[in-house]
Amino acid sequence: MKVEEGLAEAMAARVADVHAPSTMGESVRRRHRRHVIRFRVAGAALMTAALAAGAPMVLSMSSGSTVVAQAPITVKIVTEVTVPDLTDMTLAEAQAALRAVGLVGERSTGHEHVFGQEPKPGTEAPSGSTVKLYLREEAPQALGDLGDGRTFGGITLGYLPEGLVWSKWSNSWSDKKAQGHTSYTTSYDTPDGRPGEYGIQVMVHEGEAGRQIEARLKRDGVELVDLGGRQAYVAELEPSVRSIGFKLRDDLAVEVLMSPVRAKKLGAEAVSTELKKIAEGIRPAE
Repeated sequence: MKVEEGLAEAMAARVADVHAPSTMGESVRRRHRRHVIRFRVAGAALMTAALAAGAPMVLSMSSGSTVVAQAPITVKIVTEVTVPDLTDMTLAEAQAALRAVGLVGERSTGHEHVFGQEPKPGTEAPSGSTVKLYLREEAPQALGDLGDGRTFGGITLGYLPEGLVWSKWSNSWSDKKAQGHTSYTTSYDTPDGRPGEYGIQVMVHEGEAGRQIEARLKRDGVELVDLGGRQAYVAELEPSVRSIGFKLRDDLAVEVLMSPVRAKKLGAEAVSTELKKIAEGIRPAE
């Protein structure tokens, strides 16, 4: 007898007197039904989750036909509104005007009144979008109201480039070796220019400050030009800031500066021409 046959006979003898109870068949059938029910419930839960997630479902019908359940499509409607003109409004007034039409105001510069905005007035913008607000700063006016700004610090400007107006800004300071205010300055820009920016700036140095300025003008000078008998120095005070300086009297010197922004618009040749023309029109104030 082989070993395998002997083991088989021993196992048969061991279980010969073990009989299945009469309820075993029913128990097996119940377990089968519970398994089927659990499978069906799990399948229904899976289908519900898929529909809630918006995923397309393909359902096979008993007849063999197929039905596709498509997820719902959400459509967002964006309305546009006209951006109002906020010029000269305070920050609070501008923000209230924007809220009234469904927009949001955001201050970008300054603390006084609006002088610029993005998007521009009259353009269309999506409801709920942001409008940037540019507000003026309180400009120092050390020399007070200069009217058109052409006369200050003992000089008068006879020529100012077209399109430039007084910026309503002025300042003054003292030289360490002189008494009182001996240097003055103001600037000119386009009417819609931003506070703190300039197109042309004029500086006047009188008294001891005027006598000392020539040494600096000569040192910085890169080109000598003639102003109707007066010698002038064309210089670059700092990168892209061009200037022309000269003396009206021994104790009165003038510098005219052009901003990098304006210089770039004009071009190198036009810069020198414009600076010279402004300088030629400057005279001592009567």
